[in-house]
Amino acid sequence: MNRNERTIQFFDLSLAGRTRARVDANLRRFNSPRTLDELMQEFSELRERNVARIKVGTKTKLQYSLEDMADCGSYWVLLINLVDSGAPHVVTNRIDGSDHDRSIIEFNDDQGLETSAHVVIFKQPTRQRKHLLLFEKSAGVPFSRASAFLNKLARLSAKVNPAVYQKPHPSGAQGKTINTYCELSLYAHPSDTFQSELSEGKLNDLRLVTHAVDFKGYDVNAHPHLDSTEIVVNVGKQSIFRSGGNWKHLQKSLKAASDLNMPYVRVRFSDKTGSGHTAVLSTDTSTIYNQDKYVKKRKISDFRSTLPTAVPVIHDEIVQKMVEIKDG
Repeated sequence: MNRNERTIQFFDLSLAGRTRARVDANLRRFNSPRTLDELMQEFSELRERNVARIKVGTKTKLQYSLEDMADCGSYWVLLINLVDSGAPHVVTNRIDGSDHDRSIIEFNDDQGLETSAHVVIFKQPTRQRKHLLLFEKSAGVPFSRASAFLNKLARLSAKVNPAVYQKPHPSGAQGKTINTYCELSLYAHPSDTFQSELSEGKLNDLRLVTHAVDFKGYDVNAHPHLDSTEIVVNVGKQSIFRSGGNWKHLQKSLKAASDLNMPYVRVRFSDKTGSGHTAVLSTDTSTIYNQDKYVKKRKISDFRSTLPTAVPVIHDEIVQKMVEIKDG
């Protein structure tokens, strides 16, 4: 990571409601019980209570924390920090240095390498009711772990505020309720690389996916493990040729999924080197679900001072440059 440069990734954030109660699979997902502002206010309260910290692992200690956050009017800024006590010891030396110039910074169980990542979430939703989210790519705070951390905060917030997250049981039984929570899903804006590698590669598998389960004989009590339904798309050479190639065949499948009210399309393909790839695309926006391999990226640079691996409070210049590229 360059000391005077940062890579920013583009995502759409979607909020939904979830429950772990044993109810019909078609009723386990629903509209979010909280708006973005309400959820962010709850995150702020968790931080003020010093509980917005989550440890991961037993042998190697990883601690994520919501180190800072701010309401900036049209967007929210979150600063996620990670302390990794299992990180390799850092070795420093001088250019053209000798053994005498070499020094080692050693970590232990209670002290590790700290890294930061800024997250900017714009409040104005898109037509698909998603929010543009910009993520500062960091070697220490990868997208997948940052996403998991935010979802753990959301589940923690539901536990801290049980009255807010309880809703009537779908059965309609008097006085019976279920516990719910917010689920944050991130959809990557696809890069040009995704289209080119898919177009030039071999399309191996296409499936339309929905969380609904609707089969004759389906019973939530007898089949609690059933959670989704898939429709297999023909990826034979003739079918792809009639569509006009791999990319157009995928677009045709996305339209079919939209017509059938199925939220996702899963594509599996091999690039021209033979390496296999899998991506799940959202039907409404064609963005890539919960993955950052093919995400759109932009660089920000030319900071007034060199940047450290971690900061204790929101770095205003980083955030300003992130906001400036939101339309790029």
